Amino acid sequence: GKEHRAHRTLVQPSFIPAKVAWWLDNWIRGSVEALIDSIAPTGSADLNLDLCAPVPMLTITGSFGLTDDEALQIREAVTSDLGDTTTMARLLAPIIAARRQEPQDDLITVLTQAELTDDDGAVHRLNDIEILTFAFVLLAAGTGTTWKQMGITLWALLTHPETMEQVRQDPSLMRGVIEESVRWMLTDPAFSRFAVKDTTLAGVHIPAGAVVHACLGAANRDPKRWDRPDEFDPFRPMKPHLGFGFGPHTCLGMHVARMEMTHAINTALAKLPNLRLDPNAPAPQVIGLYERGMDTVPVVFDAAGSAS
Repeated sequence: GKEHRAHRTLVQPSFIPAKVAWWLDNWIRGSVEALIDSIAPTGSADLNLDLCAPVPMLTITGSFGLTDDEALQIREAVTSDLGDTTTMARLLAPIIAARRQEPQDDLITVLTQAELTDDDGAVHRLNDIEILTFAFVLLAAGTGTTWKQMGITLWALLTHPETMEQVRQDPSLMRGVIEESVRWMLTDPAFSRFAVKDTTLAGVHIPAGAVVHACLGAANRDPKRWDRPDEFDPFRPMKPHLGFGFGPHTCLGMHVARMEMTHAINTALAKLPNLRLDPNAPAPQVIGLYERGMDTVPVVFDAAGSAS
């Protein structure tokens, strides 16, 4: 409600389409180039772990002003059953203090300068706890989802090699690939919601307080809306889907996520010649319901500097 709108409004200007180049130039491009350059000489990789997982993590932590080593510390902390919040606070507290004194062109500066209006009309800036909470939410929301969707998109291309070659020749086609990937196999197909009052849904009585698991992924496969809904076809006519949610909870970072996936996958296609699934590795599987994604994306390619 009102509280959600007020807090979302504080950071929304940093995630609009016009700011995507800010994210690309400051954090996405450098991380992607470094990761791909480290992979290129090897001739093989698990792109799910070697590319898809670190890109969104380094993007968000980079926008906080954290180093790559600090990003790894935070990743270890926040994935330990979400139990360790002290590491993030320890690393971010001095950055928050520094940005209050000397603003920079990053997300923590945006948060230190953001203002909230209370119900009585009083205006105040976020305190350290509120900024840390914001940072934690952005980290949790903006890393796992993009990681999983990027892996799904890569797997879709690798299992459709003709399409992948078309995209390699024309990187602008990646826009349709990503939208189709999100429609066809979105990483968050279901969301849980509390029923705020007694109601009836599809003839089933839902009492107040019950938890409803709404499957948005089913809407993206609705044959009344989509021709051949179960097929991955990035060349189908583009139209709105529910892969990024809808209404007041539409994914805040969807434009940044699109750019992360676009730049990372296009760079992989450009710099990893003859990229293909590793024929000697077990077939990748899509697993999970919440934050659904690939268990692995094993690939082989012509190593940089090889004779092939």
